[in-house]
Amino acid sequence: MLAWIVDEKDIEPHVPVWDKTERKNDSFSSNDFYWNEETEEYRCPAGNVLRSEWRAFKNERSHVTKANTIIFRSRQTDCATCPMKAKCCPNTPIRKIVRSVHEAARDVARRIAATLEYVRSRHERKKVEMLFAHLKRILKLDRLRLRGMSGASDEFTLAAAV
Repeated sequence: MLAWIVDEKDIEPHVPVWDKTERKNDSFSSNDFYWNEETEEYRCPAGNVLRSEWRAFKNERSHVTKANTIIFRSRQTDCATCPMKAKCCPNTPIRKIVRSVHEAARDVARRIAATLEYVRSRHERKKVEMLFAHLKRILKLDRLRLRGMSGASDEFTLAAAV
């Protein structure tokens, strides 16, 4: 949905991006890894490469999972000899990073979230959301009963008059 808003409709998304990349233990999060857009691979803090494929296949594969993600893996030989293994992947033989196929759109939303306009729009959104909550809960306008744009306009006009 976010990719559709950014790429196809060319709209600036002023919505928070749910980011669960931070880890609870002291190990590296996926934000500590460098993403190279040209080669489509990650680099770990030690300089090793994480790729979605390590060998050439006879038939081309997309490597996209059912959850619209691509899994990037390091080589086991790289992780076994890495001095940062204890901080990177202490309980597994290799490091895996899951990247959404819509990560470019998520990056756009993250960049917008760091601006002052984003903070201002989020503050103004609270006012609008409160009015809609009032319409839905107090005036019982939880669904529109009339069809079409003119019906919706009529219902909102009546609700505003109350």
